[in-house]
Order: sequence, then structure tokens, then C-alpha cells
Amino acid sequence: MNNFSGSIWHAVLVLLPLWITVFFIARSSLKKGHFYFFDPKHGQGLNDAGDFEPHCKRYQDIAKLTITLSAAAIAFLISIQISDKSPSTFAQKVVHVTPIVVGFFGTCIALMITFMVLQTYWYEQYSHSSTHSTYVRWKYALNVSFGWTGLLAFVLGFAWLAHNLFK
Repeated sequence: MNNFSGSIWHAVLVLLPLWITVFFIARSSLKKGHFYFFDPKHGQGLNDAGDFEPHCKRYQDIAKLTITLSAAAIAFLISIQISDKSPSTFAQKVVHVTPIVVGFFGTCIALMITFMVLQTYWYEQYSHSSTHSTYVRWKYALNVSFGWTGLLAFVLGFAWLAHNLFK
């Protein structure tokens, strides 16, 4: 396990199967040959049900928060790596796990940016469609998998760091 922390790419080895699993779980939970409404008001008999905008803002705010905290964590880890001070026990532990943790946080940032871009693009595409039928099963599952795997990468980054610092 100690050598496993030595590469950024090991984070991808952990997260890729998670992403595939989340995608197929999301895809299998959705109806085949069906499209999905972003705005509940476009469903049958739900004219005053509301818009997607408040939900979109909440989802994207969570994504922005995880991006910000991940970037801050990367900066912290790199600053410890390049510090001129003689390494303490704490700093040595941080240096040891920095590659994989930076991989988790970097992947989190990439996944969350992809989540936000796709959500925005596909919502615009949906909004400009007269039938509102553009948000299909694979798009829904793909976006869900980017969002959830991004959150999992964020949690795994801090969990891996904490586990290795406090053992």
C-alpha cells in the first residue's frame, strides 16, 4: 500500500472503475428510449412545478466548492513539497502521499469542470429545443457519473491524506 501512493496515475486506477460503476448504475436506473425533463414544469400536468435553474445553481455551487477546496489542497501539498525547512515527521508523511492525493484532487477538478460544462451545455440545448427531448438516458447517466465521481475523488483525496497522516 505504501508504494501505491507514489504516483498520480494510481488515483486514476482507483477512480476509473468507480466512474464506470457509477455510470452503469445511473444508466441502468433510467428508462430505455426515454428522455428527461430538466424543468419539472415541462412534464405532463406539472405546469407550475418550477424550473431547473435553482437546482442547477445548487449543483454547480457544490462543484465550485469542491474545485476550490481541491485546488487549495493541491497548493498546500505542493508548498510542503518545496519547503526549504528540514522535513518533520508530518512533512515526510505528506511528501510520501502527495502524488496520489494530488491525483485525486486533480481528477476531482477535471470531473467537476466537465460536470458543470456538460450540465450547462445540455441545459442550453434542452432549453432551445421545442420538444425538450434532447436530454436522453446516456447524457443523464454521463453527467451524473461525472458529478458523483468528482465528489468521490474529493472525499477519497482527503480520506487518503488523513489515513496516511494519522496512522
